[in-house]
Amino acid sequence: MGKGIIIIKDTDRGMIQTDSGKQIPYVQANSDLLNLKEKSAVRFDVYFNDVTKEKTAYNVELQRTGIIIIKDTDRGMITDANYGDIEAIVPFMKERGIEDGATVRYQHLNNGKTIVATYVELVDPTK
Repeated sequence: MGKGIIIIKDTDRGMIQTDSGKQIPYVQANSDLLNLKEKSAVRFDVYFNDVTKEKTAYNVELQRTGIIIIKDTDRGMITDANYGDIEAIVPFMKERGIEDGATVRYQHLNNGKTIVATYVELVDPTK
């Protein structure tokens, strides 16, 4: 799965600047409902056309990674460039090696009032 930043968005199409510095077009239905905007950090799959030799990104989704700030043994806040500060409850955080300032990946859900993080896991920020 590739990573990058959306640099151009036009309805359900646009251009992504990949982490390696290359630009690749993308196609993603329902982009607005998925909250895809210019300057959003995204992950995506790549389709390679054998005939034209061109690549196109698809399955474009917002990256859900951020830095965790621990406030209690199993509670904290994740600061994410795409979503801002998100409350997280992470059982066995210390035992799993998640420390203050660590980069984490998570899923989010709307509890009716706010967005909260769930399935929080430690990630290597270089990957």
